[in-house]
Amino acid sequence: METIKELTGTYQSDVRGATSGTYYPLTPIVFLKEIVDAAQKRKFFEQFAYVTELPVGTKDVIIPKRTAYLGRTGVTMDLTEATTGTDVSYTAINNLDGLTLTPVIHAAGVTISNHAIRTNAIDIVKAAQDELTEALGDRMDFVCATVLSGTVTDGIASATYGGDALSSGAAAASNSVRGAQTVYGGDAASDSQLAAGDTLTTDMIAEAKRKLQSTSMYYWVPSSNTAEAKSAVVKNPWLNDPAEPFVLFIGPEQEEVLLTDSQFVNASEYGNNEIVMNGEIGRYLGVKIVVTPNLVSVATDGTPCNSPDAGTGNSSHPGVAMTRCLMIKARKSLAIAYGLKPNVYVFDYPSQLQKRIVLETAYTMGIIHSDAIVWIDVADV
Repeated sequence: METIKELTGTYQSDVRGATSGTYYPLTPIVFLKEIVDAAQKRKFFEQFAYVTELPVGTKDVIIPKRTAYLGRTGVTMDLTEATTGTDVSYTAINNLDGLTLTPVIHAAGVTISNHAIRTNAIDIVKAAQDELTEALGDRMDFVCATVLSGTVTDGIASATYGGDALSSGAAAASNSVRGAQTVYGGDAASDSQLAAGDTLTTDMIAEAKRKLQSTSMYYWVPSSNTAEAKSAVVKNPWLNDPAEPFVLFIGPEQEEVLLTDSQFVNASEYGNNEIVMNGEIGRYLGVKIVVTPNLVSVATDGTPCNSPDAGTGNSSHPGVAMTRCLMIKARKSLAIAYGLKPNVYVFDYPSQLQKRIVLETAYTMGIIHSDAIVWIDVADV
């Protein structure tokens, strides 16, 4: 008579070996040597800035500029034939100035033990290099946005850009200052009046473009916060051209609004082989649209800073979570000066059995022409 003998089963848990932390030595494991990267914030502003690099042996750079052409009203023209002994009328050329920039050293480093390098499946040195370069690019990009958004007196606290000593932020337009004009969402006349639904519209893009192009300059009267007044100062009439285009920087919240607006979607196709810059999602009314997470955004409690327009006499907190979008004339608004382009050094440090990775650079930013900027303050939702 045949019988069936039951044998004790042999399972994977019996042959995988003793536990070693979170894995077993005889259980095959594949460690991929490529890191699945976190999302990186690309540099958006430098590609539209005036960039210069100081030669070795210099500390400062002065960018010469013409504040504004004297034009037909600033240059005296003789309308009658000059007679013997009568001189032609002469005009003083008093519209030349310069922006002085002093690059400041920025450095960061990482230490990695030799043992950690030998016993890890991934290239830790390469990972550290990537961390340093990404941190620098993110920092520089946010500082660019902050400088374009105004000075410390406009409610942009120095703490929001990590202590970079930058005193040449964009100046606000006034009755006596050739500066950045402001467009508010909805029927608001200040950040404190912004309400839910005062989001970016295509009409606001057209208004900001007009303000860049016009010689007329408008400012919001701090005492009333209800209407704009025309400035006594004549501004530069900036033109939108392919070499130095108008660029609108918006946040992800504003991108969502535009991408659900049929008027924008239907009119923002390129239809040609024009070069598209980092973050660019389209062009509307000839204005390049670039999306970046590094714009100045403020919550209703003033975190991380007060309202961008707080320095003009408005409440220090916005009425709703908001973003200051920026429309600029490329290469005429923002300047970046490098004393040293970014360098990364990797070297052995035997006394502590380490490798050290050091990033070194020197830079600063400033505003060339504040009237080449229009601030667009809108609610996020």
